[in-house]
Amino acid sequence: MTKDRLLKKIEKKAIIDEKHRWDTRFLQTMGFLVARGFLKTNQKITSLPNIRVNIENALWAGKNVEPRILEVLPAAILRFPRNFDVDINNYPEIVRAIKKIKLNVDLEEDELYGIPLKKMVPWVNLPLPDRRTKPYDERKEMKTFRFKRSTITLLKSIASHKGISETEVVENLINFSKSNLK
Repeated sequence: MTKDRLLKKIEKKAIIDEKHRWDTRFLQTMGFLVARGFLKTNQKITSLPNIRVNIENALWAGKNVEPRILEVLPAAILRFPRNFDVDINNYPEIVRAIKKIKLNVDLEEDELYGIPLKKMVPWVNLPLPDRRTKPYDERKEMKTFRFKRSTITLLKSIASHKGISETEVVENLINFSKSNLK
């Protein structure tokens, strides 16, 4: 290929890329991801922290304009599920990747759209600038236990004496037991 043909090809790709960067699918997806702190950009993009992102638009933007979108997309869906319209039947590969990331299983071998799942894990536990949402590994889960009445009374007594919640008492006991196992 001659130098002139190569330059024309590069110029053509640059023009297409510039058009894609002004596409609403890209602008909305990037506006959400930048507003939530997943990505940073040197472009002037309107912050859109509360929009509902269409998955097809996000995939298009990731495949055609900015590949970093594909890298943070599973983490964004996991951390902000209400802001995405994910239908399990339409996107089984994304749901599968999210489940593997949640369980921390088969991250070395598996990939999503050519990106290893291992590269997506840090985005799941990234502290975000708004500080209203906790990283996935710090979120609390609801569990129910059945205790004797005497144990509940003791639990309440310890909690009020130390000035902490009953949940924190149980967590402290578990962490203390965990440290003694080593």
